[in-house]
Amino acid sequence: MKTLITNLRGRCLFDVTMRNKIDGLILVQSEKFDDLSLEKFVKGGLIKIETEDPLKACAKISEIIKGAKKHGEVYVAYNGDDLGGLLSFAAFKEGVDAIFTCFRETSVRLPIPRLDISDSKLKILEVLEDQNLTAIEIAKKVGVSRAMVYKHLSDLIEMGLVKQSHLLEKYSITKAGRFVTI
Repeated sequence: MKTLITNLRGRCLFDVTMRNKIDGLILVQSEKFDDLSLEKFVKGGLIKIETEDPLKACAKISEIIKGAKKHGEVYVAYNGDDLGGLLSFAAFKEGVDAIFTCFRETSVRLPIPRLDISDSKLKILEVLEDQNLTAIEIAKKVGVSRAMVYKHLSDLIEMGLVKQSHLLEKYSITKAGRFVTI
């Protein structure tokens, strides 16, 4: 089964569904959009994202994608409205089968980027979600050497996922880092 999760409407939505022989369709919309005429055409559902918090919205989209993956292939198609960027990020984070966007009323299949986060780096981000820690504290909690923690922290800082406090040599997760741990 092929499921499309999208915020597209109109010609682009039609284009993606027909070209890819979509079996199920889940429309994701913000609370600002309310077009009930679409409901009768939607095979999978119409889901409203009813939050102003982008982290919560992204978490909801990730949950939708994970649920759809249990039933087969998942495609995501997005446009540039307020949910578009979050749909795109959640799609590549969750490893969907295809990602599409709309350009001048035509759908375009995009290459799927990969997030280069090792298990150790992800564990570091997860321990930093609750509290700011020193490299030594992180090494103990994650179970890797201090030298490796410093290397991972350097990479995470470069990616903008972690920041360092100059005062106490503690590290903290950034807003971007919180998206990765959803």
